[in-house]
Amino acid sequence: MTQTRPLHGKHILVTRAAHQAAAFVALLEQYGAQVTALPTIAVTDPVSWQPLDAALQRLREQKAGTARHYDWIFFTSANAVRFFLNRMAFHGDQSDLLAGLRVCAIGKATAGVVRDAGLEVDLVPAHFNAEGVVESFVAFHGGQVAGLRVLQPRARMAREVLGEALTALGVTLEVVEAYQTVRADLDPVLWQARLQSGAFDVVTFASPSAALQMAEAFPNIAPGALLAKTKVACIGPVTSQAVRDLGLDVAIEPPEATLPALAEAIAAYFASQPEALPPEEPTGT
Repeated sequence: MTQTRPLHGKHILVTRAAHQAAAFVALLEQYGAQVTALPTIAVTDPVSWQPLDAALQRLREQKAGTARHYDWIFFTSANAVRFFLNRMAFHGDQSDLLAGLRVCAIGKATAGVVRDAGLEVDLVPAHFNAEGVVESFVAFHGGQVAGLRVLQPRARMAREVLGEALTALGVTLEVVEAYQTVRADLDPVLWQARLQSGAFDVVTFASPSAALQMAEAFPNIAPGALLAKTKVACIGPVTSQAVRDLGLDVAIEPPEATLPALAEAIAAYFASQPEALPPEEPTGT
């Protein structure tokens, strides 16, 4: 039975943050893959809580009816949801602090985390890139979005494309840092040898930051040389573009930017290439 699974004999490297990798690893293992986790990023508190705390204070004013600051809150990642809600809880705020706001969640996983917290989700864009989010948002309002006020808790140093697109339509966007992604600790000498040897059939990236931090972890070698013997799989077009900007080719990208779809796409890739054999495991590891 195991022999028939499409990823039997394939060795896949997962670069997700440690606290987020388990579910994706399990998906790949169900397809028969041997999976190694190499977190290239870690998710941690923001440089300062002050901007987020100030936004929470404005939400308290709005709840009390003394001011109106926001119409929407946009969550672009599960991490944004968790850090935002944890900070609310730290201050003793309840979920009703968001009463009266519409909630936009980018991606099914993000929407799931919002709903698990007992909040309703008003909008889950069909496409997860900036253009798709803006298109869904504009359609939701029948084309009339000028003057709307949006709060967006997000990672430090996140892409500005969505904000620029909303601002161009007359939306007032307030971005607050809710968390930051930093490079995880890894042994560059050990991992460079393994990666260059072709020990892995596929390396997966589920965010641009995971790819960027991997590249920065190995400053003495170009990403293309580091992964010359390894196929690259990306969760969606935004991540794929970041990977291509590093000089890498993307072999696998699912039609839907979700982890189950990525696992399925990797399995389908190898199922369509039965002649492909896994590389020999390096000795001495």
